[in-house]
Amino acid sequence: MVIRCQFANTPNMIAYHDEEWGQDKTTSQEVFEALCLESMQAGLSWAIILKKRPALRVAFADFDMEALAKFDKTDVDRLMLDEGIIRHRQKIQAMINNAHCALAIEEDTHFPSFRDFIYQTVQQLVVEFDGNEDEINKALMKLLKKRGFKFVGPTTIESFLETIGVYNHHDPECDFR
Repeated sequence: MVIRCQFANTPNMIAYHDEEWGQDKTTSQEVFEALCLESMQAGLSWAIILKKRPALRVAFADFDMEALAKFDKTDVDRLMLDEGIIRHRQKIQAMINNAHCALAIEEDTHFPSFRDFIYQTVQQLVVEFDGNEDEINKALMKLLKKRGFKFVGPTTIESFLETIGVYNHHDPECDFR
């Protein structure tokens, strides 16, 4: 019998827990999707996000940063009518904005990709703050906000870093810890 974290209590949550949560992401698109979904989740349950994820992927061009950065006001208005997604205008606008910001990181920094920027920056912050997760979350939040990202508060950042495998927040008794 597999012992899982307490939150993994439905088929969707079990699959997410076992196959995705806490695992390194290999592409910028995966990292960007994780950030977008965590931003969308603000104020909602993760079960809602997982249920709506297929529709969110369709609505947001599979979280392809270049495609999403081309969205305009007409796209925002169209998405506000899509009952399959979270219809929160500021969050929708933030996803488009954040695509621009992620692409700017790839263009403006010495990092080869948004993925590398996130993982290497966090690695530096872990050393700088001696592993203090609260300080790491705040520092990454400030850095992303300085670069123009929206809906990236410290709780969102903590959840994002859990999702992409930076933090191991599995329950102590979980077999995946």
